[in-house]
This record gives sequence, C-alpha cells and structure tokens, in this order.
Amino acid sequence: MFKPSLLGSAALTVASILASGIGFVGSAQAAGGKGYTTGLYAHDSVLGIDHIGHNSIGDPYVGDTSCAAKRPVLCIKVDGSARPPYPIADSMTKAFYNGWVEGHFARTKPVKGTLLTSLAAANAQCTSAFGAGWRMAEFHDGRYLPGMDDTHFYGDAAHSPSPWPSGATMEGGHTMYGYGNLGSDTRFWTHINDQPGNCWNP
Repeated sequence: MFKPSLLGSAALTVASILASGIGFVGSAQAAGGKGYTTGLYAHDSVLGIDHIGHNSIGDPYVGDTSCAAKRPVLCIKVDGSARPPYPIADSMTKAFYNGWVEGHFARTKPVKGTLLTSLAAANAQCTSAFGAGWRMAEFHDGRYLPGMDDTHFYGDAAHSPSPWPSGATMEGGHTMYGYGNLGSDTRFWTHINDQPGNCWNP
C-alpha cells in the first residue's frame, strides 16, 4: 500500500515533467495541426509529364490538411532531365509559376501527417519506397528561365535549337512539372522550406 505522502510526491513529479515537456516526444504539429498538400493539375500523355501544384485547396503558408489525415508523400528524384517542350499559358510571371523539376515524381502509400515529424522523416518515406536519390518534393522545386515555353529552353543541345541549360536556371514556385503519372485520385503531402505549413512545424 502506497503512503499518501509518496503518492503526492509522485503526482507532483509527473506534473512537473508534463509542464516542462522533458522526456516526452510529441507527434507532428503544423500550424493549426495542418500540413501543406498539392494535387494534379494535368497529365500530358504525349510528353509523359505531370503538372503539380496547390491549386485552390493547398495552403503553403499554414497548411491545409489535418496532420491526422492520410495522404501519399509527393516524392521527387532530380536527375538532370532536360525540360520537355510543354506550353506555358499562365497570365502572371508565367515561367516562374511553371518550373521544371529536372526529374521524376512518384507517390508513396498514404501515410498520416503525424508520422512526418521532420523533413528527414518525410524524406525517409521516399527513400524507403523508391530508393536512393528520392526525397520529399518541395514548393520551390520547379526551375525556370524567363521566356521559356514550348519553343524556348527545352531538350538538350543535340536535339533542340534552344536547349535547356541545366545548372543555369532559377528557382520557381507554386506549381511544377516533372516526369510521372501520379493520378488525380488524391492530394500529396509536400514540403515548403520557408513557411510553417509542414506537419513537423510547431
């Protein structure tokens, strides 16, 4: 039988630990308990590419989907692939918003956002599913050059009059193109590196 004094002391100790957070590892908690997601705008079956972005649902600034929900992680492997000649019709700074990822997209099986406790944990989902060189896709992965379109800055020097200059491009944002066929049946957990919209942000 426990003595009341010992029970009181133990309760005080537990209360102190809970208050300080020492010894406890919390689950992922993005701003408002939400994480950022992207989805498919369109698939080009001729070029074999997907156009991915947040459209009207995704919120890269504070997250848009409960971290308790299950979504596939959007994975990317940057392999230096030259940009194919996809057209760009955006009315704003069009090249910036339609960058090329220089690689391939893939999606993991759906996972709870609460498992994405860090960028390293999210990247590990991609590496585990697809192998070395794969990582979680990021909001700014699209690369661009002003003036790029379906007749400028595409292909390699052996096959294009205006080749894609890999390594001399700029960082875009919001939407991106890459090789893949992800499907439109779900949205994907996606990383942003300069806003608290990830499922590991406090």
